[in-house]
Amino acid sequence: MDKEQDVIVAKSAGFCPGVKGAIDKVLELEVSGKKPIYTLGPLIHNKQVTDMLAAKQISSVDRPEQAADKSGVLVIRAHGITPAFRAEVMQSGMEVVDATCPLVKHAHDVISTYAQQGYHTIIVGDGGHAEVIGLLGCTLGKGVVVSGPEEAQKLPHFDKVNVVSQTTQKESVFFATAEIIKSKADVCQISNTICHPTKLRQSETMQMAKSAELVIVVGGKHSANTARLALLCKELAPQVLHIETEKELTPEQVIHAKNIFITAGASTPNWVINQVAEWVRQTRKNRGLSFTHFIQKLWAKLVSSSIYSAFAAAALTYVCMKLEGLHFHWPEILFAWFFVYSLTAINRAYDEKPHSFPKIKWTIWYTAAAVALALAALMSWQAFLLTAPLLIAGLLYPSRHFLKSKILSLPGTKDFFTALGWGYACAFLPAFVNEMLLRKASYLAVFYAVLLVFMRSVTLGFTSANKDLMVGKESFYKAFGIGKTKLAVMGLLTALTAVLATLLSITWKPGLVAMLLIGNIYTIFVVIYYYSHSASRGIKEETLIDAQFFVLWILAWFSRFI
Repeated sequence: MDKEQDVIVAKSAGFCPGVKGAIDKVLELEVSGKKPIYTLGPLIHNKQVTDMLAAKQISSVDRPEQAADKSGVLVIRAHGITPAFRAEVMQSGMEVVDATCPLVKHAHDVISTYAQQGYHTIIVGDGGHAEVIGLLGCTLGKGVVVSGPEEAQKLPHFDKVNVVSQTTQKESVFFATAEIIKSKADVCQISNTICHPTKLRQSETMQMAKSAELVIVVGGKHSANTARLALLCKELAPQVLHIETEKELTPEQVIHAKNIFITAGASTPNWVINQVAEWVRQTRKNRGLSFTHFIQKLWAKLVSSSIYSAFAAAALTYVCMKLEGLHFHWPEILFAWFFVYSLTAINRAYDEKPHSFPKIKWTIWYTAAAVALALAALMSWQAFLLTAPLLIAGLLYPSRHFLKSKILSLPGTKDFFTALGWGYACAFLPAFVNEMLLRKASYLAVFYAVLLVFMRSVTLGFTSANKDLMVGKESFYKAFGIGKTKLAVMGLLTALTAVLATLLSITWKPGLVAMLLIGNIYTIFVVIYYYSHSASRGIKEETLIDAQFFVLWILAWFSRFI
């Protein structure tokens, strides 16, 4: 649970495991180059997520015959489908990937088991909802849907009945309905198929909403579980707002509330929840602090626009040049700035919503790439020939699925190629153009830069995944999980220390190396903090993670006095 400015964010808010698993599956397909990808109905009921998927050319169809390209992949969404529709889908001739939530599958199995034994099935849920339609299809034609106790009162008598629930149903409604049905049946089997994450979400919401003056429920207006959560809150809190994004809020709504509780449905990504929470907190914090608010907005713009990362790359270039024994030279520093800025901004735009960025921004980014190439040409024609293919490859990386390359589909490639790109710009090229590449200190500096940036990229990938950004297995963390990621990061920290220790052992700039070893303390702090807290990627996280390069720059500059 996260509390600040008397604003509490529910610990249980955000994607449930079933939704997260479905999104991961379609992202794995997208990265592997299997195009086009069609989901049978919207993957989840959240406009922000479906818009991001659409930007990756992942579209929704209702039936297989609506797919324009029959060589594409059909994905069964988390809500599941009926057995009859599944058979039709499997006979469509298209590749089919099943992303049905395991807990929904369990409900299907429970219904099928009792239906085969002659039981009627009563489903407590929302008639017409995609999940309920799938559940109803398992009843062998002997199923009824009721929304609650009132509709249950109108049911006839049954000899044998199995009462199940939509997985996101309110538990008190389910049990109240089941008690009524029990009185209308000779044999009544009550199968509580409400999923555990829903129970936790409802329990926490009931506890926190009672003491809140304002409850903000974040999630799609067409999401049944989010709407149900909002109704639950209205029974407990004096004021409840159901919103999709922070743009629906006004300062007046959040400034005067004594305390605020923010929760969200199972189909709401953490990055949307975080945006709402951050907006509410800043609005409450900046009552009358217009200058402070302006500075914070300006800083957020510098970080989100990739300008901050570009300056971090310039700082790392200075450090590497000092390690390589090179004199300060502006062209190499500027090259790293423009190289990293252009590639980071363009790849970031593709990770978000490429169609939402105006043409002027794309023009600026490609102009920055052209400036980087021009700077390389000014250094030497060899530098130009080395830089051109790397820059083009970086610009084309977001469209890598068209290449259908097995290498580009390997796990962790994004983190690996990011580290290589920074290593080239910040350490390799300065040594190359100054004809010092073959020195031991130079290739150790290249190795040092690659290791440092790889760890930075892995950590950002970890925070992005916690934020439920559209991150697939091109991210090391998503590919290998938290356990192996922690081991890898520990190995990287050890390798970084070993590189510096090697430089120290050959008595190469001992003052500088000693200061960089001290700088490792900050890097260790960042790693421990973000891997011991489930922090999600935001302005603060990016600021602190990339701040390690500025810390190293300051230490490298200070080493001149030792």
